[in-house]
Amino acid sequence: MSREKYEMWLDSPYVDDILKEELKLIENDDHEIEDRFYRELEFGTGGMRGKIGAGSNRINIVTVAKATQGISNFLKEKHKDEEISAAIAYDSRYMSKEFAEKAACVFAANNINVYLFEGLRPTPELSYAVRHFKCKAGVVITASHNPSDYNGYKVYDQYGGQVVEDADAIISSIEKVMLRDIICSDFENNKKITVIGNDVDTSYIDEIKKLSLNSDVEKDIKVVYTPLHGTGNMLVKRVLAELGYKNIFVVKEQENPDPEFSTVKSPNPEEISSFEMAIKKAQESDADIILGTDPDCDRVGLVVKNREGEYVPLNGNQTGALLINYVLGSLKEKDELPHNGAVINTIVTSEIGRAIAEKYNVSTFNTLTGFKYIAELMQNFEETKEYSFLFGYEESYGYLAGTFVRDKDAVIASMLICEMSAYYKTKGKLLLDILQDIYEEHGYYIEETISLSFAGLTGLNKMRAIMDDFRENKLRILAGKNIPYFYDYKLGIVLNLTNGNVEKLNYPKSDVLKFLFEDGSWLVLRPSGTEPKLKIYFSIKGVNKIDSMNVLKSVKEEVLNLIDRVQIHS
Repeated sequence: MSREKYEMWLDSPYVDDILKEELKLIENDDHEIEDRFYRELEFGTGGMRGKIGAGSNRINIVTVAKATQGISNFLKEKHKDEEISAAIAYDSRYMSKEFAEKAACVFAANNINVYLFEGLRPTPELSYAVRHFKCKAGVVITASHNPSDYNGYKVYDQYGGQVVEDADAIISSIEKVMLRDIICSDFENNKKITVIGNDVDTSYIDEIKKLSLNSDVEKDIKVVYTPLHGTGNMLVKRVLAELGYKNIFVVKEQENPDPEFSTVKSPNPEEISSFEMAIKKAQESDADIILGTDPDCDRVGLVVKNREGEYVPLNGNQTGALLINYVLGSLKEKDELPHNGAVINTIVTSEIGRAIAEKYNVSTFNTLTGFKYIAELMQNFEETKEYSFLFGYEESYGYLAGTFVRDKDAVIASMLICEMSAYYKTKGKLLLDILQDIYEEHGYYIEETISLSFAGLTGLNKMRAIMDDFRENKLRILAGKNIPYFYDYKLGIVLNLTNGNVEKLNYPKSDVLKFLFEDGSWLVLRPSGTEPKLKIYFSIKGVNKIDSMNVLKSVKEEVLNLIDRVQIHS
């Protein structure tokens, strides 16, 4: 089947010569042909992501055009007799500009007006642009923090969030598209395509500045910032400068866009190795904090200085806890905390945020993993007026305040982190001091996430076997701790392992398993929706740091041993 599809692409008049030349280079490599053609590149609920290259299981001009044609067909069917527009943004990766222009040309050929950014921009600004121009859809060409040989295609709805409600219909529409069905116009002098830039930047930045909670705070903190060769440099620096921060030191070696991400092993602020250059610069400048945004600038990592002058990385849950504490505390001080305030996080995010929110009589809501679900709930709050959204976040370094963007936003988060650091500095406290205060008040929470890679067809089968094994052989005890509750989000149930009672879960179906310990700790297994990886989330609550770390170590070892024993069934 893979060889047959390979030959079809070579013979197809709808596949360009560049891709065909690439395919000819692998004509004697059966393994490579299988990997490139054993399936269509999966278009999941938020879009697609994969290696750049020729083949149906790769992202390329053909697969981008096919996806855009399917979305165009869906939009024309859903919005009959309406004028339809879409916004498009792209990041610094290989082929991002080419893919963005191809998508624009397919939309335009389908009589859909396009707002295309003049150059690379952060993903959250695309969300803003969709709402700003009242578009029916948006597209971002990005693979976030994946390796340099990857790219991706994310789809947004008319509210500015990644598609949720229409996801299945869009996927179905794309699957129906044959290569001969794709129509495409020329890019040059195309009256359906409007190039956008600085005016949108200014409007977006102005909205962010309105989120400042203590705009008059003394801004003498020193900040080292690295955009990790991505899209964040221009707007992060701009918003901080316009708010009066003078001591912003950018890591020069990582300042300019570079699709190879040549100075880092991975352009991922979740990995401390990506901060090596930034930490060196911070030591030279005696910086208070270090910020690092990923290539599409929707995630931000934070490294802080301790009392000994050492630089300590914080994980996403810790930064989230600090931001919730700062945002809610500041609103309380200003007497601006609404009676129906709400914080939204995900089922794999630490519960310490809920504990902080409860202190301020603010409700906390959990969603499935993915900021699109946070955005969906935000829209629900906006329509019903039942709750006022105050803050949303997930453990994977994504944060959002305000409602003019409906995705995690590292430009907003960078501004708030700098202001938070400056605010507490005026009180003689470091961010680590505040974090310790939070632990002492609410309990010591410690979390860790492991990503196990499973590339190719064999890897996919292995990952499925692991999920099946944990689903069937339900864990009842780990590291000597009882597990009374088992959540299966694919079946939509929570099972009481003590008495056998079953309750339904009010969530969309998703292949996620959660094991809840009797002390409130938990373990989650979830295949990534965008990468060939199995993500394992650990959250342990203890009486102190040593207790929590010891339990985490034991639980992690036992889980990894169980995974190693799983066999693939033929």
